[in-house]
This record gives sequence, structure tokens and C-alpha cells, in this order.
Amino acid sequence: METANFRSALEFFELFFTADLYDLVVAETNRYATQYITANPESFYAQPFRWKPVTVSEFKTFLGLTLSMGITKKNVLRSYWSKDPIHYMPMYSAAMSRARFEVIMRFMHFTDNETCHPRGHPAYDRLHKIRPLIDHLSSKFADAYTPSQNICIDESLVQFTGRLGIKQYIPSKRARYGVKMYKLCERATGYTYRFRVYEGKDSKLEPVGCPDYLGCSGKIVWDLVSPLVCKGYHLYVDNFYTSVALFRHLHLVGIQCCGTARPSRRGFPQRLINTRLARGERAALCDQELLAVKWRDKRDVYLLSTIHADTTVQIERATGVIEKPLSVHDYNLHMGGVDFNDQMLAPYLVSRRTRRWYKKVSVYLIQLAIYNSYVLYSKAGRTGSFLKFQEEIISELLYPGGSVPQVPDVVSRLHERHFPSVFPGTPSHRSPRKRCRVCSRSGLRRDTTVFCPDCPDQPALCIGECFRKYHTQVHY
Repeated sequence: METANFRSALEFFELFFTADLYDLVVAETNRYATQYITANPESFYAQPFRWKPVTVSEFKTFLGLTLSMGITKKNVLRSYWSKDPIHYMPMYSAAMSRARFEVIMRFMHFTDNETCHPRGHPAYDRLHKIRPLIDHLSSKFADAYTPSQNICIDESLVQFTGRLGIKQYIPSKRARYGVKMYKLCERATGYTYRFRVYEGKDSKLEPVGCPDYLGCSGKIVWDLVSPLVCKGYHLYVDNFYTSVALFRHLHLVGIQCCGTARPSRRGFPQRLINTRLARGERAALCDQELLAVKWRDKRDVYLLSTIHADTTVQIERATGVIEKPLSVHDYNLHMGGVDFNDQMLAPYLVSRRTRRWYKKVSVYLIQLAIYNSYVLYSKAGRTGSFLKFQEEIISELLYPGGSVPQVPDVVSRLHERHFPSVFPGTPSHRSPRKRCRVCSRSGLRRDTTVFCPDCPDQPALCIGECFRKYHTQVHY
């Protein structure tokens, strides 16, 4: 996608979070709030002035504050609005009240609940609440970028410990409990080209053009890689997906594969399994395009590959130089794309305790879009860390069209009580005057005897319109 004319980080992010998606979220949030209040007229949110429809500009402010919480983490949401010196962060109070933030988060929605089919219906969708977001981002991720040759498929886990039918336990992940996602990532950058959210073991995945004999794990792989067939890609997977049938089928459509294998998989050569090896030794068998390798390191390692021949590479270790199969070396080199993506996101994930799983997953997907936009930002020749990139997006969401103001000054002049006063006289000047700050910002030279003693820097201000503008507008 052409990005040469993009000037800001937000433009890259809005390749994925488009104006249409903003409009959808705002419309569905307002719809859900109306439905809830109508159905619960005695609830807290039905009280006068508790809810007013959210706008696109207000949702952008809400989104900016939410993303900021991933950079500056606090244990309790209220701490972001606390005036305690230990927690004081005036930016939040200046941008939005805590009550308003909480009510927007309460009603944030992506689809109409009334269109959801009940359990047991043939068209029932466990991911109905975030299906529009999933479909939108999945399409945009694939359209915006073409990954390089080496790609990989692996799982990520969005932490969630509440009650949920699709919750998974993966002991190898740091979160261990949560919503599982299958990702196809580019190894070099960690860009997520395609993804799928796990819907439960009873969900029936039937990708177009996928033969039935591939099984559940093979259908997941086919669903993710099908747009890349006949383009010369090298796919790396772990032993959950690796099978003889899958590798042969992908070879026929122009995708070469390499992956660790379970010796119990159907079709894996028994002769290779029964071969006893000393540490550092290897054995291999070839059948047409398929190579099966057994290599003894600290334990037996089994691989299948349609990429490699039975060759080795020399690797330097602390104990000396060893001979390692090239397939094992390349697998270790190219399999880490999903892990790299997770490592980049981990320090900035917005993690809040909630009973509503779809809010956690939706915020995670938005942050995934931010990382993908950072990859495009870097590919366009821009420099800067992922942290600085996020900070720029947050600034543009909170302060559109202007420079970031001094936040303590904003909090003071917009959210506290102020009263005008006249400059006190001095022995040399009975009625001193200073230049009006608002007039100066507008390019006018106008002196006044009035100032605001309640602001930190006590600016001179013309009584009336200038005083009002200074104390009600962020960019006056």
C-alpha cells in the first residue's frame, strides 16, 4: 500500500482503524446503550445525565486514553484520575472525566445484540460481539502488506481468567489462561498477516478448497495461508500442525513447509523412529519432495520438510563446533515470528480485570493493528522506537490538529475555578499593564491590566472573551 505521502503515525494506524470502523463502533455503542437503558429503566445508567451519545471525536479521546494505559500501568483504574501526588496524572482529567470514560467502556460495542442467533441455532456465532472487528482487521491486514518469503504459524493467548466456554489453558504461555488466537506472521518483522480467534473444539471450520483429510489443525493452516498459494512462500510450523498429508498438499499449491513433528503422526516413517542415535548424530529419509529428519541433541528432535535436502551446517557452541541439520537450523531461525510479535506487544498491553471477554480481545486486536501499522511505518523509512510511535498516535488522538499543550497548565486552567484580578501597582507604575496572552497567540498586540492569579504562570488576559477562551479551550 502506498504510504509515501503519510506524515504522521496516526495516518498509518488509520489504514486499519478506518473512518468506517470509527463510525461503526460509535453507532453500535450508542445503540447498545439505548437498548440497555430501555430494558433497565431503573438502572444506574438510566438516571438523568448518566449517559449521552458518544461521538467519533470523543471515542478517539477514549481510545487515546485506553492506549496510554498500556504505557503507564496502574493497578486500579481510578488511580489515573487520582489527585494523590503518588498517582497524579493530569492528562487524564484534562481529556475526559473518569465517570465518562467508565460509561463509554461499559457500553463499547461492535455489533447489534439483537442480530445474534441463540445457542443451538445453526448460525450461532460465539464471536458475534466482535465479529465485525475481526473481519475488518483481518481484511485490512492482508491488503496493506505483502510478507517476505519466510512466514510462520503459531498461537498467542489473550489473558482472561473469567468464565468462558472458549477459554484455553496453555502452560507454555505466560498468561496460561485466556482466549487463543492463531496467527500467521512474517518472521523478519512480526507483522500479523492473518489471524483466527479460537471458537471451541466443536466449531466446524470448513475453508474453501481444503480437503477433509487434513484434519482440524491442517484446516487452520489452510485457512490462514490460502491467499498465499503459488507465490513461493516458506512456511514454518510446530508439531501441532505438522503432518505428512498437510505438507504434501501445500507442496502441490506452491507453499514449501518445515516443522517439528510428533513421531506418532500418521505417515511418519517408523524406521526413523526406531533408529538409535548418539548425541550429535542424525538420520534422514526422503520420499519424493518430503524429507524426514531425526537428530539427537539433548533429546530426539523430529522434523518434516519440503524445503530442505539432507545437508548440515556447522554451529559454534561453547563446547566446540557441532554439525546440525540445515532444516533444524532454519526452523530455529524462522519459526519465531509470532513470538517476536508477542514480545513487542507484551510491555504495552492494556490489561484490565473485566468479566466481558470481548472487551479484552477487542482492545488486543486494536493494539495488534498498532503494531502492524508500526511495521509499515518502519518500512516507509521512518525511524523511531515502537514506544515513540505509540506516543505519537496517542498525542494525535487526544490533541487533534495541534501541538500537545503543557498538561498541568491545561488541568489548572480548564478544570479549576478562576477569578480575574488587576495587577497591583508599584512605586514606579500605578497601573501596570502586560500583553494579553490570547491576543498574542492570535498575532495581536494588546495590553491589559487584568490577569488570572489562580493559574500557575498568572497570565495577563483581556477581561471578557479572552479570559473565557483561555479557561475553556485547550488550544485557545
